Amino acid sequence: MSFNTGSFVGKLIELNTSQQSIQTLSGWAIHHRRNAQQIVDVWFQQLTKSPKERKLLFMFLSNDIIQNSKRKGNEFTQEFSRVLPDALSHTFKSAIDDMKTIKQIDRILDIWKEREIFSNEFIEKLQSHRPKGLGKSETDLVETDHVLKSPSKRMRMSSGNEAPDPDTVIRSLIKLERGSVLHDRSVKEKFSTIPNEVWNVQAVEKITDRKRLETLLHSVDNSYDLLSQYRIRLQTEFTERNKVAAMLKEFVMHQKEQLRNVETRLTEYQGKLQKVQAVRSQLQSHLNSLPDLSASSALEPLPEPGSLFGGTDE
Repeated sequence: MSFNTGSFVGKLIELNTSQQSIQTLSGWAIHHRRNAQQIVDVWFQQLTKSPKERKLLFMFLSNDIIQNSKRKGNEFTQEFSRVLPDALSHTFKSAIDDMKTIKQIDRILDIWKEREIFSNEFIEKLQSHRPKGLGKSETDLVETDHVLKSPSKRMRMSSGNEAPDPDTVIRSLIKLERGSVLHDRSVKEKFSTIPNEVWNVQAVEKITDRKRLETLLHSVDNSYDLLSQYRIRLQTEFTERNKVAAMLKEFVMHQKEQLRNVETRLTEYQGKLQKVQAVRSQLQSHLNSLPDLSASSALEPLPEPGSLFGGTDE
């Protein structure tokens, strides 16, 4: 599906504060990263038009897009850097009396600085738009530091859930695939029996036989019920797939965090092993340099004192 500005505006209007909503739209934007410039321009336009209470939501969306698109390219990082100074200036001004929003923006900027999303100079430029005289409390700094340490922890804090259990992920995937309406052959068979006239309004107008019209009306009613049920099933599956997709994304982020932890621990213990190996080599070398006392047992015994000083018998 090609990028459509009107469609993106509609999605921004429907965006809500749930993690799933933000991640879904973020994924959609990243999928259309070839249109990064248009997406960022529309994002900025809608940010400035949005009510004060929704501006932070736009910042959350930009944060998700910027961080999750980096592994595929720098399109969004470059495009957002073009509008972020004005966007932050606008958002900070609208939140002059809203310390909670300002703290959340502080957190986003701290994350970008810690993870080197942007240069320190650029982060300082963004922070310069922050209302003067508003400092961070120690609690805020501790909370921000905790969030920065782990992407998966940041997501779990926002959703209030722990990382998905592997068994739960597997069961959800199996249930989704086995019960998918897309694989329901009976539905396809029922669709194949729908008369062509059901889809063609012009053909209906040409029918003059009353009995044939009544028969067709019955077919249309049945088709309408069938399509309505199918649509409901599709909507249900769409919702479930969104949930599973969000679960998988969080699961993958948790696994990446665990991978980093294991890599750190591996490096640490490789260093310890090298140190022990060095001590072992030093001990072996030192031991080899000492005289071997066990070799003295092979020497001839010393003579008795009497044999050294005693005289000969006359």
